[in-house]
Amino acid sequence: MANESSVLALFDPREIRRRSHDLLDLAADGKLKHVQVDLSRLGDALLTLLETTKATYPDFHIPPYGVWRDFEAGGVDRWAALAGARSFEGAEHMLTAAADLAILAAYMKTMHPRGWSFEDPMTATRVSGKHASALAAFHMFAAGSFSSEMTDPYRVDAETLIRMDKDELASGLQWDFQDDTDLLEAMQKHLKRLGEALALRSDLFSEGYFTRPGLLMVQAAREAEGAVSAQDLLDRLLEALAPVWPGGAESGDIALGDSFAHSALGGAENSAVYPFHMAAQEMVYSLIEPYAWAGLEVADLELLTAPADDTHAALFVRSGVLTIKEGPQTPTEESVRDRMVEIRCATAALTDRLADLLRAELEVPAGQLPLTCILEGGTSRAGERILQQPDGELEKLGRFLNPGGVFWLPFGA
Repeated sequence: MANESSVLALFDPREIRRRSHDLLDLAADGKLKHVQVDLSRLGDALLTLLETTKATYPDFHIPPYGVWRDFEAGGVDRWAALAGARSFEGAEHMLTAAADLAILAAYMKTMHPRGWSFEDPMTATRVSGKHASALAAFHMFAAGSFSSEMTDPYRVDAETLIRMDKDELASGLQWDFQDDTDLLEAMQKHLKRLGEALALRSDLFSEGYFTRPGLLMVQAAREAEGAVSAQDLLDRLLEALAPVWPGGAESGDIALGDSFAHSALGGAENSAVYPFHMAAQEMVYSLIEPYAWAGLEVADLELLTAPADDTHAALFVRSGVLTIKEGPQTPTEESVRDRMVEIRCATAALTDRLADLLRAELEVPAGQLPLTCILEGGTSRAGERILQQPDGELEKLGRFLNPGGVFWLPFGA
């Protein structure tokens, strides 16, 4: 049985990065069964990254990666309009509401109906995929769907998440009540788990009569001295929320969230478990701006890792850096999970390598061009454009990265 410290290490972003890079080294040496890596092709990925970043942000004034960019679909600053209409009483009230929304929107980036898109009812902007999930969450938030207080709609209350109605979900998400009933039920349970997790940790999420995810972030702000730590925010979120992401690896009675075992690597328990914590890390990335609006900096951002998702994998597959090997027509359950782990680890680690190449090319240090800006300015946007182009191989990525159909993973629909 692994000791507690080795299990808790799987929640540390430094361990996410270490294990991903260890696996990337194996891939580069040709020692993995499902993926192959050619680091000499990173130059092709760098060219794509540079072209994309210059086209999107020609002045290189790049905002952080996170859900706030989803809320700006079509060039509309929806949060500014909402915040202006609300006239928050002070920085803490604004931070609570913004953190409620950021955490919720990242949490609701899940599997979705095939071919689904969300149309903004105010601007007619249409968005698809996981970005549509975030935009739908924003509009439901603005409509008060997650609030238990009629006079204060812009909030996310635990009791409302627990009793969320399926009809309201179908309307808010623009999913078909009949055709998408299984996904609606999964989303309903997903939100209920979040509400129950918040309610179980009143020491973290409650103040007075109210239990909201944003109150955890206010607590962190009160304890900070000019800056909050990204490591601390991630620790707090994973401590309370890891159980809401079922289906990953477990150690005894500890659910490890977005972590999965590789059957052919490692020996001792947990040594073959590879953590990613993609949704929780996106929550932290998405808290940078709410804290900035409240007058606080988020420090230690360099500890966070890149999303191990189909968007970033597509960039490396198209560039020839990452090759997914052909397997048997009827692979075993272990084999499909191992393939998922190998693709996700290689993707996260390769993004680090690519970020270093970009900084070297531009002759700027990491402090001036942090990973969060590289994700927003180039890698995520480049990968999204690649995925929009017809390609039979790339169309398989979603299935490869979510072979078991885990609902809370944002790919595989």
